[in-house]
Amino acid sequence: MNRIKKITLNIVFTIVMLELLLGGSGRLTEINSFLTLRMCLFIIYLIVVAVYLITRRKLHSSIWLIVAMFLTLMIFSAINGYLNGASFADIFNDIKPLLNIFLLMYLGYSIKTINDVAYLIKLIKISSICLIVLHFVLYYIYLKYSGIAIMYSALSSGDDLNKTMFFFKGDFGFINYTGDLYLCIGFITWEQYHKNSFLKYLILFFLMISIVLTGTRGLIFSLGVAYLIKWVFLKFNYRSIVYSILGLLLIILVFNQIKDQIGDKEESDSIRYMAISQVKEKLTPLSVFIGHGFGIGVPIRPQHMEIAYLEIFNKQGIIGILYYVTVLFIVYYLYRKCPFEQGVGFLMFVIFVYFLSGTNPYINHPLGITILSISVISLIRIAGVKDPDNIKLY
Repeated sequence: MNRIKKITLNIVFTIVMLELLLGGSGRLTEINSFLTLRMCLFIIYLIVVAVYLITRRKLHSSIWLIVAMFLTLMIFSAINGYLNGASFADIFNDIKPLLNIFLLMYLGYSIKTINDVAYLIKLIKISSICLIVLHFVLYYIYLKYSGIAIMYSALSSGDDLNKTMFFFKGDFGFINYTGDLYLCIGFITWEQYHKNSFLKYLILFFLMISIVLTGTRGLIFSLGVAYLIKWVFLKFNYRSIVYSILGLLLIILVFNQIKDQIGDKEESDSIRYMAISQVKEKLTPLSVFIGHGFGIGVPIRPQHMEIAYLEIFNKQGIIGILYYVTVLFIVYYLYRKCPFEQGVGFLMFVIFVYFLSGTNPYINHPLGITILSISVISLIRIAGVKDPDNIKLY
């Protein structure tokens, strides 16, 4: 019976992780207009968490701290939004994506050993290869049948941007898929957690091509920042100077190649500037600290904003920003307890998401919360190994 339970839980874990890593916004596996596979899996792993809690299974103190701070802030922001006139529907619309924080508890129960971390790394590698194939196939379809591809992309999302799975932009046919940030997570994983081999560098090459094919400046810049921090601040030596210079030249080269091909960015940038201006106009001495609450947006962005930190500040104020700063410090504290080679990749995951959230809504989105959860649990397990010299992650 115990063996059957273990196999079942392992299958559930594998499906949950692959869906999160490959499913983008979750609409790729849509059952109907409301229900998705991600929602079903969310309910399943919530039940698993509830059973473990009832049976008093222990969780690391860092997990409890993050979840407790989150729940306290969420309840406060919901009440604040209601008192400021937000509807229940708008409040729930802000809370719904954040509920993925319970994934942290699920992973805390599911990833128990260093072997589980190694298995998670394997899933990330497999997922990144699947994303490479997806982007190359979509790009081929665009080159051969550009009109059909663009039409299908538009029809698949309609007027609801939350249902957008992928779209094409620019004359070159750059491909945006909602799970594109996992290309960068895959790049870090293959680079950091795979032995040097021809296969490793071949996969890294195709991952970089796929990242460039997205035509997304934020992905390229944030990935570059993650490596710059690794080379300059976390492990500085003479090679760091060489890597930093080569990386900077590569980023400049890529930017120059794609900047005229990705279409006009003035409109999207102007929307960001307008949102900043409208948030500033609504500021009060009290809202600076506690925000306006969930469900309260600005005219140009009544719900979610492109800049994650702007939305957090508008709805949760400085205390909301401090929550994410605290999570970052917790991640760094856990990383400092790990051997560099085993821990640095997961710290880079977090650095990447935090910088990417400066222009895009990820840190307060299921995609970003998933990466934070993976990183926290993996660092906890790596730090807990008594013989760090014998850690095998690949």
